[in-house]
Amino acid sequence: MAMTRGGFSALIDPRYRKVYVETGKERPLEYDQVLNVDDMQTNPETDTQISGLATMPEKNEGAQFTRDQPLMGGTKVYTALPFGLAVEFTWEMWRDELYGIMEEMTRELARASRNRQEVDAWDPVNNSFSTSFAGFTASESLCSTAHVGLDGVSRANRPTTDIGFSVTGIQNSLIRFHNLKNERNLPMLLQPAVAVIDPTNLWAAREILGSSGKPYSTDNEINSLIQEDLRWIVVHYKTTTTHWHLVAKKGQHDLNFRWRDRPVFDSYDDPTSKNAVFTVYQRHTKGYGSWRGIDGSTG
Repeated sequence: MAMTRGGFSALIDPRYRKVYVETGKERPLEYDQVLNVDDMQTNPETDTQISGLATMPEKNEGAQFTRDQPLMGGTKVYTALPFGLAVEFTWEMWRDELYGIMEEMTRELARASRNRQEVDAWDPVNNSFSTSFAGFTASESLCSTAHVGLDGVSRANRPTTDIGFSVTGIQNSLIRFHNLKNERNLPMLLQPAVAVIDPTNLWAAREILGSSGKPYSTDNEINSLIQEDLRWIVVHYKTTTTHWHLVAKKGQHDLNFRWRDRPVFDSYDDPTSKNAVFTVYQRHTKGYGSWRGIDGSTG
């Protein structure tokens, strides 16, 4: 539906000093600071999983070598979905509007596009404790106490009893990173780089990760977490305030936001009405295959 002079008569009324647009300033994108962001070459795209080899066994004198081969895992399909939005003005509304709101609305298309990116990109994290959002293994959540590996071994990237964002919670998460094994039960060198938190945990993050002294203690002890060089990011698109995660560096985890078509902005005049139409279109998808490199708790 087009914006008309009748529907927005206040915008052609000269008695106002200004018209206040409530959208205000916008935060920089958050998801691209944590997630792997890339372009899709085809749609859909499929990732598959394969293990390495197991530990070398003993070879008795004169005996043949023990033979091994990698284990094939599951697949993850990424299918980009289309999104689009338009805003339309009558020619009369465009010409007679006095406060620059029509041009402001065209810029709002970019804001709407970016918000869709954020909401979708954080979807796997927001649903990281739900088995409906699976990776290579069906019906297995991103954060679980029982990831069944290709070798049949169960592993965890979540505490047995969930714990809030705290010194103890972070320490236990770091221990799980230290003890992380691959699909053939070989040690992995993978460490967290960033804590992903809700705004309600901002002050705790500053106290726990930003102070040189041991937090919540009057003793003159050093903060043992400082050497972990963990930073934190406050995500304003988290849907549960108590959930928190430790995530490895980009490229070392498998949380992905994939573009098929980055935002395309367009405009045209409808020849049958002379209405001005402005549009934005994009296609993208999100998800993960491997859970390694992410550790989380519901708090």
